[in-house]
Amino acid sequence: MRPEPSTIVFLCHSPDRVGLVARITNFFANENLNILDLAQHTEDGRFFMRIVGREESARQDIRTWQAKFRAVAAELDMEYAFHDPMERPGVVMFCSKTLPCPMEIISRHLSNDLNISLLAIVSNHLEIAPIAEQLEIPFHHIPTVGDAHAFESRQLEVLQLLQPDLVVLARYMKILSEEFLRQVSAPIINIHHSFLPSFIGNDPYEQAYRRGVKLIGATAHFVTRELDEGPIIIQDVTRVNHRFSVADMKQLGSDIEKQVLASAVRKFVEHKVMQWQGRTIVFH
Repeated sequence: MRPEPSTIVFLCHSPDRVGLVARITNFFANENLNILDLAQHTEDGRFFMRIVGREESARQDIRTWQAKFRAVAAELDMEYAFHDPMERPGVVMFCSKTLPCPMEIISRHLSNDLNISLLAIVSNHLEIAPIAEQLEIPFHHIPTVGDAHAFESRQLEVLQLLQPDLVVLARYMKILSEEFLRQVSAPIINIHHSFLPSFIGNDPYEQAYRRGVKLIGATAHFVTRELDEGPIIIQDVTRVNHRFSVADMKQLGSDIEKQVLASAVRKFVEHKVMQWQGRTIVFH
């Protein structure tokens, strides 16, 4: 559900036990917080919960909520976080030549469909530069040629300066090194076609066409050191048949990719995604 202006979002996970929901909801009742939405999930002895609540008395900042809940969390061996849903998480977007995915993020940002602050665009090509200039979005052209340490150092300088809450790889066609990933403090979301791992490498749509695939799709996931194997956030597919050419499949794939990427970013900025042991819990 979409939060109201005076709401907070609470996320937590802990070992499962009897009475968890009662303990947490009693805390909020005592703090005069009206619970508007509650979602929970338990798997393999682990309990996950997301609460959207409206403050019925004087508004408290997030740090105050964090401090007040600390004793409860210690009692329950719980990891937790409070979020202000009205705050716009800062996003830095990386892209290359292909524009549908980055344009989808930009469009939704401009229309306030995505509650983000687009801090900058970083690209190893210039195709998106005129658009960024026209929309007054800071643009950093960092070619990815030559010494990888040199261009990654420039990219890291941008990220360290802006301190984003999220990095979005909107069809950024360059593998990030382990050293780069170690130095980025923000989560990174990537998008790829769902042919992986069946059709790895160049020309996946041509490979899929030759094999006569009947489903094509896209996967948005968090980036880890294992290429394209990070925890999955959103996936979607569409059916194709023998009438579809390679060009048709590429167009459909592009449409799905941009929708899936935008949906994954939305889930993240609405604080609906939790990671645990290589998996994601994604609340609706």
